[in-house]
Amino acid sequence: MLLCKMQDISISAGVDVLFALEKLEIYEHDIIGVVGKNGSGKTTLLNLISGAREPDSGYIQTFGECAYLRQFNEVGGFLSGGEVTKVFLADALGQNAPLLLLDEPTSNLDLSSIKLLEKQIQNYNGAVVLISHDRKLLENTCAKIISIENQKAAVYDCGYNDFTEIKEKEAERVQFLYESYNKERRRLIESIHKTQSRVKSANKTPKRMGNSEARLHKRSTGERMESVEAGANSLKTRLEKLEVHEKPRKQRKIGIELKDAKERYRGRYIIECANLSAAFGERILFEGADFRLVTGSKTVLIGDNGSGKTTLIKKILGGGGNIRLNAKKTAYYTQGLDILDDTKTILENVMDGSAFTELEARNILGRLGIREDNVNKKVKVISGGEKVKVCFAKIFTAGADLVILDEPTNYLDITTAQVLEDIINEYDGTVLAVSHDRSFAENISDGVLEIDAKTKTAKYYGAAYAEI
Repeated sequence: MLLCKMQDISISAGVDVLFALEKLEIYEHDIIGVVGKNGSGKTTLLNLISGAREPDSGYIQTFGECAYLRQFNEVGGFLSGGEVTKVFLADALGQNAPLLLLDEPTSNLDLSSIKLLEKQIQNYNGAVVLISHDRKLLENTCAKIISIENQKAAVYDCGYNDFTEIKEKEAERVQFLYESYNKERRRLIESIHKTQSRVKSANKTPKRMGNSEARLHKRSTGERMESVEAGANSLKTRLEKLEVHEKPRKQRKIGIELKDAKERYRGRYIIECANLSAAFGERILFEGADFRLVTGSKTVLIGDNGSGKTTLIKKILGGGGNIRLNAKKTAYYTQGLDILDDTKTILENVMDGSAFTELEARNILGRLGIREDNVNKKVKVISGGEKVKVCFAKIFTAGADLVILDEPTNYLDITTAQVLEDIINEYDGTVLAVSHDRSFAENISDGVLEIDAKTKTAKYYGAAYAEI
């Protein structure tokens, strides 16, 4: 049964076209993932489907009700981010609407809740359209993908894994077309130069040639050169008509090495914990935790909501007692974005206290998608997603030998999350990241620290997330 039909849609953001969509049909039991960079129009697409926004052109037909979980929700009281998400998820799922729209439904959810949500989506008695940075969720649930890129929304009738393979082949095709274009362009230019050189050489009268001989030479040469010049003009025409293919943009790989290495701690373990316990009021979170994190390692901290992850981080940052913190300098990312000064520019924020040069800082910002004059924007006028990127650039240029990240991929688009993975893996220091993003955890970790709420224990696994 058809639930929604969209045809020849165009939608703008200010004076700029946000995206155009030729055709989309949503049927009962479809599970569709929406992907694209921050600001590309993913949430706008859900707003169009729900009727919360009208397109600039084109038409939309919907048949039946829809339930909509929006990205940012607030409730009163003392609920955590994960608990808030669960409240609104329960409400959206409980409506049993024929069409369910989910905008970043895994944000702040723990792993067990994400796995439960996967089953609920797979078994939903209707169609689901979801935006998510969680690649595993997309892989495990979606049979169709809408990709918003370069102001165009394209529908791929396949799962997420097949979609990524198609995009890789498209990228290879773009590279091939560029290389072929560049090769042919160089060949034509070289041929034109050679032809022009032949014309110039032939037009010169040889020395020791009499006037009558010179006239005959010039006449015969002119006849030959007419055809040569015609050939040169033909080459120029071919060059003008050659289809232009732009050079694909590639990310520069920059190893982020700590400055003043001699002054940094280079012992074997950067964090040593022995027989540590923690409680929240009368409730025990964990007891007898023993672990050591190797200097330069990349560790993922996992556990259910309320298990004590934030408490453990605060104890690590505080040091003393049962924890020995051997870091000379730490940097801590929380979702509060309180390390930024809204009155300063992006570049000024990053350079404030930076151990890196301005060129290095610009390179890292560029990798995160903030390039050229955009670094001179005031932080107070940029989007929330851009502020997150500025925080990452500031943290990884601070020269800290220990970086702690609390749910760093929340609300990041998939492309930026992958760039963050690269930056973490290239970083010379130690990274401890709280994350329930399974793809992110698999790609950055060489160790896992898990707090088990059932057994009240904190255990370190000397293996990457994918191996446990």
